[in-house]
Amino acid sequence: MFGVFVLMYVTVGLPFLFVDLYEKPAWVLKYKVQQSQKADVRRGKLKSLFRNHIQNAVFVQLPFGILFSNMMKFRGCDVRFGQPDLWRLPYELLACTIISEVIFYYTHRILHTPFFYKWAHKKHHEWTEPLGLTAFYAHPFEFVFSNLTTVVFPPIIIGSCFPNTLIWMMAALFTTIVHHSGYHLPFLPSPEFHDFHHVKFLGNYGILGFLDGFHGTDKLFRKSIAFQRHKVIFSHTEMMNKGDKSVLL
Repeated sequence: MFGVFVLMYVTVGLPFLFVDLYEKPAWVLKYKVQQSQKADVRRGKLKSLFRNHIQNAVFVQLPFGILFSNMMKFRGCDVRFGQPDLWRLPYELLACTIISEVIFYYTHRILHTPFFYKWAHKKHHEWTEPLGLTAFYAHPFEFVFSNLTTVVFPPIIIGSCFPNTLIWMMAALFTTIVHHSGYHLPFLPSPEFHDFHHVKFLGNYGILGFLDGFHGTDKLFRKSIAFQRHKVIFSHTEMMNKGDKSVLL
């Protein structure tokens, strides 16, 4: 789990940070969600970001990884590092996606109650315009209660083998970095849904949005221009035709 975290951090998170720092390559900037805002990459905030990542990785994620491996063994999962079970992989990815949506939606809503928001979740919302790496920026309680449980519990629940679990984790971490990236790039998952949550602070508590639709916590989002843009795009022209990207509501 730690290795997958580092892999996605370096291969996905840092390239997005490079774009925010140096505004290169220039063509990527055309896909910025909040066109009227410049990414806040002040040195002080970046130091706080990296310090939080290191603390959570060493003092939270590594110990939790040991617990996770023992939970997999107790569940009866195949924890050998071998070939992935390709026959079960599509079903398991779908099942993990649905289970993670349920876990994240309800833990995220709990984090937005007054006590937990002030005590823990407010830290994550220091970034009203998120960067890719702010996906992992969180209070240690939130990091375990919502972030790690959303990723690691689904494969335990369905009994995935270890290679399938790693594939799921890579997919989940890739998606959450893209959702926080601030860039709506062609062929990638749309970040509009979660970016809107960082702007407005309320609503859009899930990942896929079906529980938000069921509970009515996406009403504000559905009235916004961001909702019209919330889809996988296939060209720059298609993105530009969705309206003024500097206007969220």
